[in-house]
Amino acid sequence: MERMNRIICLGFMGLVMATVACGGSEPEVPVETEVVIEVDPAARAAAERLVARLGSANVELVPTQRGTAEITYTQPIADRESGFIVTSIRIKNVAENAIAGFQVDEFWFDADGNTVTGDQVRFSEPIQVGEVKDIELRVPRVPSMDRSNYEFTHQNGDILATLQDEIEDRLSDEVLSRRIVAGDIAVIDLDSEGVMKITSKKAKAKPKSKAKAEPEAEAAASAD
Repeated sequence: MERMNRIICLGFMGLVMATVACGGSEPEVPVETEVVIEVDPAARAAAERLVARLGSANVELVPTQRGTAEITYTQPIADRESGFIVTSIRIKNVAENAIAGFQVDEFWFDADGNTVTGDQVRFSEPIQVGEVKDIELRVPRVPSMDRSNYEFTHQNGDILATLQDEIEDRLSDEVLSRRIVAGDIAVIDLDSEGVMKITSKKAKAKPKSKAKAEPEAEAAASAD
């Protein structure tokens, strides 16, 4: 019995010593490794060309609308033109920022709801705040055409479109009334209430060149 107690005691002491030895060891320090991301050479070259173009060109960057963008639009008007149906829509950006990648999709359906034709218009440049755009959609005439539908989208989200009876385009009105003519510089600004103001700087008239004297007149003058 005494021998058994000694064995148990020695075993317990060995366990304690092993525990102390393990606890006294220094913790391992993680080694930082540098992660290298390989970039496709073609993608890098394209990015460098884009940076060079933006640096040399007269490009003005403007904030664009994220998420839902608000516009107003007029009732689409469809007219027959030869073998086509031409639809005209006027829209206006009433969002807080410019709208990038604005797109209009037109769908024509038959009486059973099947799509028979359609058209699409996409603006490559952002539509500025308060800017008005006239859109023309053109589709070939199909005998089964019954009704149409239109969808507005942009590259950063959805469009909230509000129908209006009329959208004023001040710049077009100024041109049609000939208050702004070819050569004039139109200056567009918004006042504190968001109302567009258009002024123009008239083109400078070119000075008239003096007519050259006729050879006979010059000879007579020298004879006198």
